[in-house]
Amino acid sequence: MGNRLLVIQHEKHEGPGYIADWAAARNIELVVVDPKKEILPGGGYDGLVILGGLMDVRDCDEFPWLAGEIDWLGRVLQQSVPVLGICLGSQLLAHALGAELIEMPQEELGWLPVTSVRDWTLGTGLVFHAHRYRFAIPAGARCLAESKLCPHQAFSAGDNILGLQFHLEWTAEDIERLFPHYFTRHGSPEIFHEASRRALFEILDRHFSPLVSAGAPCRPPSPLLRFVQRLHL
Repeated sequence: MGNRLLVIQHEKHEGPGYIADWAAARNIELVVVDPKKEILPGGGYDGLVILGGLMDVRDCDEFPWLAGEIDWLGRVLQQSVPVLGICLGSQLLAHALGAELIEMPQEELGWLPVTSVRDWTLGTGLVFHAHRYRFAIPAGARCLAESKLCPHQAFSAGDNILGLQFHLEWTAEDIERLFPHYFTRHGSPEIFHEASRRALFEILDRHFSPLVSAGAPCRPPSPLLRFVQRLHL
């Protein structure tokens, strides 16, 4: 297992955010691809993150490249590579696994509570939401989190597939750029971002543990080991 993480970015202003910080801290190579402009690779990566976007799985007529991405994702899921989908990415994962997309009666936008279910640990109770659709849980998958307005906030399928409807990866700058009116009115407190960043790092460490191990720099030998090695020269 290597340490190259492929990131699918659908929107110019919706990048990997704190995921890039995590990758740099773990010595993991981040490769960002725009599916509207680039051919999605058939291999050469060890993990996959699919970010959000303004479109949804029913917009393939308007965005023909999206149909190609869905087909590509179906092939990826036949492999054992660890995959994380965020917002639109989680909906694409659920769709590829046979689940439907459901329009919610009310949009979720802003810093709102999420509750973990089963034995899953999220690491924070307040996350940033920006969605009006939600996924159904695919057959054989587990629901991991819920909120007041959305009963399915996260799911896992097998050991390698994880979908999150909310955004732990967005920085304060991301939120200000994407939702200026919300930001002007409510702000985006640093303490919320600190908790999100910490929770995201813990989730990524668990989900992409083979990449973390592969990317870990070699520790320098201890003084005692260097002394023993010199004795054998």
